[in-house]
Order: sequence, then C-alpha cells, then structure tokens
Amino acid sequence: MTAPLMTDPLTLRPLRVGDAGAMSRVLADVALYTFTGGQPPTSQELARRYAVQTQGYAPDGSARWVNSVVLLGPEREPIGYVQATVPVSGQPTEIAWVIGTPWQGRGYARRAVTLLLAALAAEGVGQVIAHIHPQNRASVRLATRLGFQATDIVIDGETRWRASIAPLHRLP
Repeated sequence: MTAPLMTDPLTLRPLRVGDAGAMSRVLADVALYTFTGGQPPTSQELARRYAVQTQGYAPDGSARWVNSVVLLGPEREPIGYVQATVPVSGQPTEIAWVIGTPWQGRGYARRAVTLLLAALAAEGVGQVIAHIHPQNRASVRLATRLGFQATDIVIDGETRWRASIAPLHRLP
C-alpha cells in the first residue's frame, strides 16, 4: 500500500518518520491506553519506532508491515493510524487501529479499517485477525460490524477476532 487511499473524508497515507510530532499529539490522551497498557509516547519515541516501522518488513523477513496514518478532511489532519502485519508464510494478517480521542465516535475507525481491509484484499490477503480487550466495547462493536468473529483464543487478556475478507472489500 504505497499510494494514499481515500474515502470522503478520510485518507490513509503510508507512515513517515516525520509524522512523529503530529502523532504524539494524536496519541497523547492516557485514556487511549486503558486496554492496551502503556502511556502516551513522546515524539522522540515515535520517531525511533517509525524509523523501524517504515522499513516495511520485520527484521527477520518473516512479515511485511503496513503502517498508515489516518488523515481527516482536505487539511489532511492526522487523527490516528491503522496497521497490518502480513506474514510471508500466508498465515492470517494481524491488523490494529487507533483513532485519537477527540475524533472517536464519528465512524472514522470503521472507515479507516474498511480502507485497510480493501487494500489488503486487493493484495490477496484472505484472512485477518485482531486482538481486542473484551471491555473495549467500541472496538468489539467495530469488529462485529465488519464481520469479525470472536475466537476462544485469549492472549495477554485480549480476545482474538478473525475475519475472511473478499477482494474489493466494500468501502463505507
């Protein structure tokens, strides 16, 4: 996924190291870490993380990484991110999403994840998984709405959700 993907009013653009400053502001609310743990990263921490993530592959070559910034409106204001780890082995692709607190509850996560799923389906990905804390009601609702099914697998307190995606996954 190298070119920006658009749906009014959202755009997904590949992550850049230079996004660290803006994204540190998007990710600054401690409430975002209620279910995942941790704390808001500094722009320096994000720059180091993004320097690795923008390489596009796991260091051992076992997976391709898709990391995109979610941009809103004609101003292309960063409001969150979506990401995917695509194993070269053909195992299910793991996805994740975060939308900053001020932009939550407006359908942006659904649109952003749908764009990500469409791009993955167009690349031949057929199975995706996501790990969601059972008390994260917003993410559970989103996964359900997008056709994910909860499994019995729990890792670090998060339930694994699974979905099959078809080519040209329906855009919102």
